[in-house]
Amino acid sequence: MKEKLSNIFIEVSRTGLEGYITLICKDTNLNFDYDEVISTVKEKIKIGLKDSIIRDMIDSKIYNERVCIAEGTPPVEERDGYIKYYFDENKKVTPKLKKDGTVDYKDLDLVNNVNKGDILAEIVLPSGGKDGRSVTGENIPCKKGKIPSFKYGKNVKKTENGLYLVSADRGQVKLINDRLVVANILEVSSIDNSTGNIEFNGSVKVNENVMNGFQLKAEGDIEIFGVVEGANIESLGDILIRKGVQGYNTGKIFSKGNVVAKFIENSFISCRRDLTAEAIMHSEVICNGTVNAIGKKGLLVGGICRARKEIKAKTIGSRMATSTVLEVGVEPENKIKCEKLEEEILTIRKNLSKIEKSLIVLENILKSNESEEKKNLYIKLKGIKKTLKTNLDKSNKELNLIKNEISNVSRGQIKVEDIIYPGVKIVIRDSVMFIRDEMSNCTFYEDEGEIKIGPY
Repeated sequence: MKEKLSNIFIEVSRTGLEGYITLICKDTNLNFDYDEVISTVKEKIKIGLKDSIIRDMIDSKIYNERVCIAEGTPPVEERDGYIKYYFDENKKVTPKLKKDGTVDYKDLDLVNNVNKGDILAEIVLPSGGKDGRSVTGENIPCKKGKIPSFKYGKNVKKTENGLYLVSADRGQVKLINDRLVVANILEVSSIDNSTGNIEFNGSVKVNENVMNGFQLKAEGDIEIFGVVEGANIESLGDILIRKGVQGYNTGKIFSKGNVVAKFIENSFISCRRDLTAEAIMHSEVICNGTVNAIGKKGLLVGGICRARKEIKAKTIGSRMATSTVLEVGVEPENKIKCEKLEEEILTIRKNLSKIEKSLIVLENILKSNESEEKKNLYIKLKGIKKTLKTNLDKSNKELNLIKNEISNVSRGQIKVEDIIYPGVKIVIRDSVMFIRDEMSNCTFYEDEGEIKIGPY
């Protein structure tokens, strides 16, 4: 048998991404036929063939040497999926630098507030992967990326498709040990430079104090275990201040519910329901329910205290005849609106009177002197007069409506368990009484347009 002097040997790498050829030849004087070689190669190699390399091997008689003649398409791995948060999960307590170079330690924006139904997080699925092709034409699947899983707890739920977490309630969203939760109660040690101003859509618990100049706003209840010093507090619920309020005549407290404090001094307090404290001193109080000064002191002295229903205290005023104003039987907000409208009406009437006098003077001037300047001024003043009259009619109508509401409010009363001192002014609806002498154990009420005094 005659020995074969030449052969074509084709190999594919283990990954399938490279194809190799070896032109085996024992006689270097022999020539390979290009078409024969290509035909043989194509029986096995389907993708990425570099036929120019084969032609060069034949022309250059590169024999008995393994040469790469084909490259497949490698697969592209998918990027791992990840969890996208819809809030700042790495919030830093960083003071803000103002334009003037000073540093603002109050607006630190510390709390991530969310409402019921808000999207909190999303699983972003693996992406970017692409299958490869081997030199033999077979598919090479890409490596799949990892799909993360949610860890979540209180007040958080997963959507039906499993790709989103949403809030089941309003509150503060935060990560605790990589677990997502929504807390209904925000608990802080104090409200000061370490926290800045707080605005939260749940309830807030402050274990110590709220310092001077800071703000606390909550849609739920607020409980403060220390004192409030010259701060502004707002709540859509109740406010409980266990040690009291020193407002320094700048602090203001607004509540849509009840306010309870150990003491209130030099502050402004507005509440839609009841106010209870052991002492209320030199403050302005607006209360839609009952003001109740309780305990051993039960003191109400100085300032203005307005309540829709009732004011109760052990002691009202002081031996020093401290000016103290008590008003009941009228919704405080309506009373304030009424006073502002009366001032506004008085101002409009004064301006109307001045304009009417000016118009009379201008009319006399225009009879003898057709000055264009005076004529224009006259037209302008007539327009202002018309506007003022329209505003006057509007304010009078609004005032009458409020006075009708005031007249329909149930009669209030003021109850004094111990002593009420001279210097106190009592207003029940439209009736007024000034206390000239000390009185004790009595109740003030309105009857037939007069303030009368009964037993406690």
